This record gives sequence, structure tokens and C-alpha cells, in this order.
Amino acid sequence: MKLNEFFLTQTIDDAQVMVATGDSDFNGIIRSNKTAAEIIDLLKEETTRDEVVDKMLAKYDASREEIASDVDMVIETLRKVGAISE
Repeated sequence: MKLNEFFLTQTIDDAQVMVATGDSDFNGIIRSNKTAAEIIDLLKEETTRDEVVDKMLAKYDASREEIASDVDMVIETLRKVGAISE
């Protein structure tokens, strides 16, 4: 899976904003906190859910279950707006 090429991100202060451009049905802005932004940044390259979980696990002191839950939540949100290419 990978972030759809029609979605652009920009980091402003401690938040990341994402907007759809081009061929997308989503008309809005997604604002992400630092952790969600890191997940989104990992999705800019072709990857799997498990690879994202592993990279976040290496960075944060949390259980695999907590991190997997957060990753799943971000991925599901991105799927709902069409921001994930699979």
C-alpha cells in the first residue's frame, strides 16, 4: 500500500496537513498530530501495515497492540477518503 499520489502533505508547526489534488472525490483537509504524520510519511513509499507497525515500534515505547491499533486507525481514515493506493 502507498499514499495516493493525489494527496499532498505539508508540516506546519507540530501538525501535518494533507489535501487532495487532482483526481480525488475528497474535498477537505486532514490535520494529523505528530504520530499520525509519521505513519503517513511512512506510507509515502510502498509498504505494508506490518512494516509500518514495526518501524513505529522501533521508535516508540508502547506495546505492539497499541501501536498496531494506532496504525490501523490512521490507515482506515486514509482509506475512507481514498488516500491509500493498494
